[in-house]
Amino acid sequence: MQKHLYFICPTDHLEPIINSTFKQENYYFTSLGNSIVFDTNMVSQLKELLQTKNIQDISFVLSDNNRIVSDALGKQAFSGITGLSNFYNQITRQRENSEEVWQTYNHQFLILSHHLNDKIKELKLCLKQLSVDPPKINGKIYNRHQEVFSDIYSDLICGAYVQVN
Repeated sequence: MQKHLYFICPTDHLEPIINSTFKQENYYFTSLGNSIVFDTNMVSQLKELLQTKNIQDISFVLSDNNRIVSDALGKQAFSGITGLSNFYNQITRQRENSEEVWQTYNHQFLILSHHLNDKIKELKLCLKQLSVDPPKINGKIYNRHQEVFSDIYSDLICGAYVQVN
């Protein structure tokens, strides 16, 4: 049976939806808004989990109406929670950049895609430094109204902000 690790936000309550949609052996790691920091201890635990459970796929998943990201883009009522201030700053910068560069009807999807692409890059770099054969890593956004998971925008679309003269 295929084994899959999901990085999710606990405020999205996606575990039962993932379990009913993706019939496989699922493992979860939760952090608010997928704000996980891949420090030495975390990466060591992750490496052990990947090896002992023989996990071949990893997905970073957020709901399209994630409460933490929405708060970062709005009132920032949760900004006092330990570890979220840097995350909030990143989300705010991503919103500003997307509004300046992209004319799209769905900035939220673009911002979430950019954030999850950053997390994917961070994880790949950490696993490479540990000489771990990286599993397949992707990102998905769950649309609550349509009840579907969509692949995030490509990292090419969500590249770093470019200033045009």
